[in-house]
Amino acid sequence: MKGIIKIVAGIIVAGALYAGIIINEINFYPDTWVEIYNSTPYETSLNGFDLITPSGTYSLDEVNIKPNSYVLLSTTRLFPENDFVINFEISNSGGFLILVKGNTVYDFVNWGMLTNEWKNNYPYLWDNAPFVNMNLSRHPDGQDTDSPSDFRDTSTPTPLSPNAPMGLDPVSWSRIKALFRDAHKRM
Repeated sequence: MKGIIKIVAGIIVAGALYAGIIINEINFYPDTWVEIYNSTPYETSLNGFDLITPSGTYSLDEVNIKPNSYVLLSTTRLFPENDFVINFEISNSGGFLILVKGNTVYDFVNWGMLTNEWKNNYPYLWDNAPFVNMNLSRHPDGQDTDSPSDFRDTSTPTPLSPNAPMGLDPVSWSRIKALFRDAHKRM
């Protein structure tokens, strides 16, 4: 969110206070996890925040995010640090994630088709969303423009690290960056 405030169906959609806390990546297979990114220069506690999915609401009270860092909310322990186990369900066929504190929405993303069978159903937050194969990644990494085009369906998950640019896997992108980083030394 860009620091704007708007009211949608009685819920405040705002980004001024925690503008740097965003949903950055979602992985469906083989492990289910959601990556949250803190682009601020401050360690941030998510006490009082909830993650809303089609099947339920999950408290993030134990989650702290270091400055310019990532944490994973996962269904099983994947990494010893920066990984919080939350028993949530999401599906690549359609769903959403909403990051809220009280009645204020700080970030949200949706994919696939909206269905009335979901326990939580927020059609006023729904945008035309991409269908998903295995992973949704924010592009460019860590930047939020409040648009469905912020996320792209990718096949290369990058847990706890920057999302690779579209079209390149992380290893290839690292090699290209290294070539240009060292180019001035060869001149």
